[in-house]
Amino acid sequence: MTAADTLDPDESLWHALAFHLRYERQRRGLSQAATGEIMGVNKHAVSNMEAGRNKMTHIQAVRLDRAWDTGGLFARLRRFAKLIYDPDWRRRLDRYQREADQLKIFYNHLIPLPFQTEDYGRGLLGAGYAAGLVDDLEAAVVSRMDLQKAILQRRPKPALIWAVLDEAALRPMGPPEVMQAAYEHLVELSLLPDVSLRVLPMDAAPHIGVDGSFWYFDLPGHHVAAFAGTTLNIGSIIDDKHEATNVAIRFDRIAARTLNEDQTRDLLTRMAKSS
Repeated sequence: MTAADTLDPDESLWHALAFHLRYERQRRGLSQAATGEIMGVNKHAVSNMEAGRNKMTHIQAVRLDRAWDTGGLFARLRRFAKLIYDPDWRRRLDRYQREADQLKIFYNHLIPLPFQTEDYGRGLLGAGYAAGLVDDLEAAVVSRMDLQKAILQRRPKPALIWAVLDEAALRPMGPPEVMQAAYEHLVELSLLPDVSLRVLPMDAAPHIGVDGSFWYFDLPGHHVAAFAGTTLNIGSIIDDKHEATNVAIRFDRIAARTLNEDQTRDLLTRMAKSS
């Protein structure tokens, strides 16, 4: 039995999309290679889609609908599948954060991974623990620091990290000594050769980053993805190449209005001294 045989089209719309891809292909007597030519991918990509390992993009769905005259079946299934909550988003986000060759990170409400000190992270997680959202505080802190290390010390080649923080994200999230250390830590990380850190000043508002934070990932194998969240502990993974590229463009447009790297370090140094 193959992975595609185990999918239940009645359990998930993404499974239904994978099922109908295989069903419609076989009904037409086409190979995965021939189907890949229609979609603009190789046969291995088609195999992974039929197995549910990879998700069809909007462009691929439209190409199939046109070539097979489906009445818009694949684009419709994909559109509705995207509206459904993905319970697997945390695992996929963790993998993308660890594996990305290049990351673009924008945050407008707090200092994000991978730039948190342990005390800063413990303070944030402690608030979740007090609210009953975190079961084991110390385990959560260890896990967060492990992920930060994996991102910053990626092997065999460090990831390129481009980060923009809204100045509002630098507001105090703990006592003065915690924030002083947090600002000093940001300065230290900004000096790493593979890290670019810039602050978007308050007077840049309004801007297109006010509606939320996000990540963009350049992944091995020419795969790109993005992530937005996590309001009410729900995150959204974006695997569509066109949509993920638009996230990267949004980052670049925000970054165009930031302080430069030296100005950012000067600001952080002043904030550390005044804490």
